Amino acid sequence: MKNKMITGAIIAILLLSGVLFWYFIPSDISILNIDAPKEIVIGELNALRIDLQNNVSEDVNVTINVKNAFVDEKGESLKGFTILAYGNLSNMSNYISSNAIDQPQKEVLLKPGINSIIVSIGYQVPGAQKVEVEVYQQGKLADSRTIELNVLKPKIELDLQSYKSINGTNEIYSVYGYLQLRGKGYATGVSVNISVINELTNTTVKTVTRGYSLHNAEEIIPYSSQPLVIWQYLNSTHDPVTGATIDTQIETYSPIVVIELAKDESSTEKYARSPIVVKGKIGDRYKVIVTATWVDQVVNSEMKIPSTPTLSVRGHPYGDKVEKRILPQ
Repeated sequence: MKNKMITGAIIAILLLSGVLFWYFIPSDISILNIDAPKEIVIGELNALRIDLQNNVSEDVNVTINVKNAFVDEKGESLKGFTILAYGNLSNMSNYISSNAIDQPQKEVLLKPGINSIIVSIGYQVPGAQKVEVEVYQQGKLADSRTIELNVLKPKIELDLQSYKSINGTNEIYSVYGYLQLRGKGYATGVSVNISVINELTNTTVKTVTRGYSLHNAEEIIPYSSQPLVIWQYLNSTHDPVTGATIDTQIETYSPIVVIELAKDESSTEKYARSPIVVKGKIGDRYKVIVTATWVDQVVNSEMKIPSTPTLSVRGHPYGDKVEKRILPQ
């Protein structure tokens, strides 16, 4: 009985030694480098390159796990990641494109030598983000590495401009609004509220809320600007000589607010292209308030009506701007 116990203990020790030896023996796979972009802007889909070294002379299957590759607008890390491509650096033509199906972990076949894996990353919140890469071989952690990325966030801005015209004895004030994105990046889901306040009664006359998305990809231009109201339509003409069809896309930048102040009776003009139309009397005082909200940014801009015009537009029905582009066939 005693001999059996000793034999069992010896077997257990040998098995444990084997497991410990297998677990602590240096792995044949290691992470050489993680190549991250110099800058990442909020809302932009980017990529991370992971260079792995396979020190054996045969192919090896490994499992890759990338943590914190995607973060949503709430700041929560999403599970899973996407491998875009992988392959051996000695033969770039043999790069394999992934089927891009998100999974918490992915198995990749490494050729002998240096292999590169490209995974996608993206963040909806700014600031420092830590990305951890783990490589497993036969269920054992072969190597891991963590890098820190800085996610930049552009700033939203508002610009209001006014235009005054006369229709008979009526004064017409058109207020144009422009939403701007300063800095490279994306701004999706920007909420813009437009309100008109009667300053004599201190009451809200009309209010409307609209949604916008902005993108500024240019590094040279410091900001991108988008009119708050754009009407687009396509005008097609036919050339009887050549038979060619010319499509002209017309963009009309319309006012966000039109305020008509009448001396006697208001006009029958509906100003249908503008989301807010107010008809009052000369002597009334109004204030246009525009508020843009995006993530943690809130910006405001105000304009009093009557006001000194800031636009010198001529020849348009109530300050409309029209742009034409000839579209190639």
